[in-house]
Amino acid sequence: MQTEETFWRILINQCRQEQTVGGEGTAGGSAAMVRLADFLILQAVEAGASDLHIEPWQQGLRFRLRIDGLLQVMPWQLPGELAPMLVSRLKVLAGMDIARHQQPQDGAFIFQEQGQRVDIRVASMPVDGGEMLVLRLMNMQEEMLTLGELGFTAENEQKFRGLIQRPAGLIIVCGPMNSGKSTSLYAALREINSPEKNWLTLEDPIERRIQGVNQIQVNPQAGLSYATGLRAVLRMDAQGILLGEIRDEETAMLAVRMALTGHLILTTLHTESAAAAVLRLLEMKVPPYLLAATLSGVLAQRLVRRCVDKEQGTYRGRIALHELMIVDQSIREAILTGQSQKRLEELALQGGMQTLWADGEAKAEAGMTTMAEVARVL
Repeated sequence: MQTEETFWRILINQCRQEQTVGGEGTAGGSAAMVRLADFLILQAVEAGASDLHIEPWQQGLRFRLRIDGLLQVMPWQLPGELAPMLVSRLKVLAGMDIARHQQPQDGAFIFQEQGQRVDIRVASMPVDGGEMLVLRLMNMQEEMLTLGELGFTAENEQKFRGLIQRPAGLIIVCGPMNSGKSTSLYAALREINSPEKNWLTLEDPIERRIQGVNQIQVNPQAGLSYATGLRAVLRMDAQGILLGEIRDEETAMLAVRMALTGHLILTTLHTESAAAAVLRLLEMKVPPYLLAATLSGVLAQRLVRRCVDKEQGTYRGRIALHELMIVDQSIREAILTGQSQKRLEELALQGGMQTLWADGEAKAEAGMTTMAEVARVL
């Protein structure tokens, strides 16, 4: 750490010197600023962070890393006079407009340094004191997880495998941001992908490349939204579609109708529980008879930190908590008759569903996590 702090101070001094001598510093193109930005990203990658936050703080910039779901402050800060240089450097890398400071922007770039290869998604936002950047770090060298590595109980894994092996229907993975939904979808797609089937994905962004699957990057600016993409996919002779997210009524209706016409649809929703996903789709004006006919199952999940030493309270990595609702005849009838979320949950429990809390309790009892961690997340 002492060596890193010394290197950071040297980089700061070099940036100041280049800013004084040359005029290109404000564009983020100075050699020292390039090294400083690379150093910052490399530290985030080596720490195993999923996100790097760059925020105005006390007339300068501070840096925070999201590691295992929690934000941690990095030990370094950047003086205020160098803040525009760093922001500009990262915007240039991400293909963003460095002259726009008052509107949110999105961009991306590939970072390669010291054997690391990371896909970085950048989002900027004007905030009080300057601009905030959030860099989402996706290590392209990490192997995608398999279904057996997602942390399912034996019963839930068997049930989920049964769902994704069905020839048609709608399967939803739900949860808040950063709850591992995409990881579960990719694991499911790896499981069922084969040369005999044509699988297509519609994603924003494409997070990982899967060999043998035709992946489509959603681009609303170019006229390729989730809805227009789904319409086009109908003509591509696809048996299955991974839809990154259901965001609006039009996409919801198209997804349900495609499931009704013999396609297997895997997608995500931002809801708190499995039963809540049903209510959310009904709020999106999906007719109950269509939803009851097509919905096969809903997997709700959260990520908790994995406990490696209970006495010391030490955590490393994360595991998933699951709540898997299989849509049986009783739940289909409840959807058709407009039953409440509470009633849907009661029926799901009668059908063998284990709640997120119950799954968390079981994993805490097994020593995989702690009840304090389960309570923090749920």
